[in-house]
Amino acid sequence: MSSVQAAIKEFIKKELAVGLSRDIDPDEDLFTSGILDSLAILQLVMFIEEQFGVEVPDGDVVFENFHSVTAIQQYVNGREAQVR
Repeated sequence: MSSVQAAIKEFIKKELAVGLSRDIDPDEDLFTSGILDSLAILQLVMFIEEQFGVEVPDGDVVFENFHSVTAIQQYVNGREAQVR
């Protein structure tokens, strides 16, 4: 597991899915499983911007980029590469 994945999972478990006692599979659909909702996604976007120093444009806040920990990691890695 990458450090990006670890940070995302930790944030989700500690801040968004408080009380979730099981591990989050990196490919698990975070919306279908009820871990994330529309309010949580906004908090997650703020975390990503602060933690990883990337801007998340409104147009990027779509299901494809945020449906799983793996998708979020790939999005963050792509945004970091654009900044460099």
